[in-house]
Amino acid sequence: MTGRALRSALAIALGAAALACGGDGDGSAAGDVAARAAEAPRAPAERIPLARVGVRALRAAISAPGTVEARRSTEIAAEVPGRIESIRVQVGDEVADGARLFRIDPGPYEMALAEAKAGLVLALAESENATAEAERMRVLLEQKAASQQRYEQLRTQAEVARARVAQAKARAARAEHDLERTWVLAPYAGSVVERRAHEGALAGSDPVLVLQESGALEAILDVPEATPVPVHVGAPVRLFVEGLPAPLETSVARVNERVDPDTRTYQVRCAVEDATGAVKAGSYVRAEIEALRETPGLVVPRSAVATRDGRSLVLRVEGDTARQTPVRVGILEGEDAEILSGLAAGDLVVHGEAAQRLADGTRLRIDGAAAEIADARAGSPAGATP
Repeated sequence: MTGRALRSALAIALGAAALACGGDGDGSAAGDVAARAAEAPRAPAERIPLARVGVRALRAAISAPGTVEARRSTEIAAEVPGRIESIRVQVGDEVADGARLFRIDPGPYEMALAEAKAGLVLALAESENATAEAERMRVLLEQKAASQQRYEQLRTQAEVARARVAQAKARAARAEHDLERTWVLAPYAGSVVERRAHEGALAGSDPVLVLQESGALEAILDVPEATPVPVHVGAPVRLFVEGLPAPLETSVARVNERVDPDTRTYQVRCAVEDATGAVKAGSYVRAEIEALRETPGLVVPRSAVATRDGRSLVLRVEGDTARQTPVRVGILEGEDAEILSGLAAGDLVVHGEAAQRLADGTRLRIDGAAAEIADARAGSPAGATP
């Protein structure tokens, strides 16, 4: 069994022809009618195709809409507050990693740095003086010319002065760092996609520019929760983008494990490799994801499944009778349909046009020899003589 249902042939058993009775009571009249009926040519039996339920893992083609986005997109604000002095870039500009984007007025920060440096000079001088006083008092103490208490006081003052030096150094370093941060730099190579402020505006926590990473796009797809097969990392994907003559081939890179309770979808991300540069962030994309069932399932020809009163049914052959059997259908792939429940491997079912019109309980005459030949040929069609 290869997954394509084995074809065999059968014939619907014909009912006996009803004989019209009449005449004048003469028994010979009834005999003549019977003789003529026996001599009449028999209508050929209708040939009905059968298929045997197979076992195979089918692939589901899952359709999902989505949007193309940059892998990284950053709203860039000033690192220190102040008035914007200059903006060096415009929307559409490509910038390198570390490039200067805009600057906050450095004046206040230059003054703060000068003040911090002056404070550091003063603290150093005071520390040197306090250290020298403590050292002189130590010498006098050794000569028994000063008290221990006075020496301890001067030594403590020297330690406090050294601490003030460390504090002044930290202030100077912070002031120098703030001055450096008046220049806002690009965190990575990218393109400017939005500008939200101009020179002269006060910069705070609000973004001034929006930077998008260059050459790194991905499609964010919304996959319905109720798909017959869950999507896994590595599944092949075909992306259809407006304006491109052919779909882009890619694969699933990441799968979000959370289902959105409002849309009942979960997000799947895959890389967008477009050498032409025609695909832009924000573009609409339609995707076809090929998801493989991890374990083989029961498979019948798609034409064997009929829908009646909202239920999926197949005509399963039981002995010489076709019986309607409710089934639950899974993946549909080409001419095959996956059956999740209702059948067993090896069952015979009617398929084709007959599966849509034959009634439950239709009597069939199956050519046993033809069925055996079909089994031996592993799927080759076989004929039957009514």
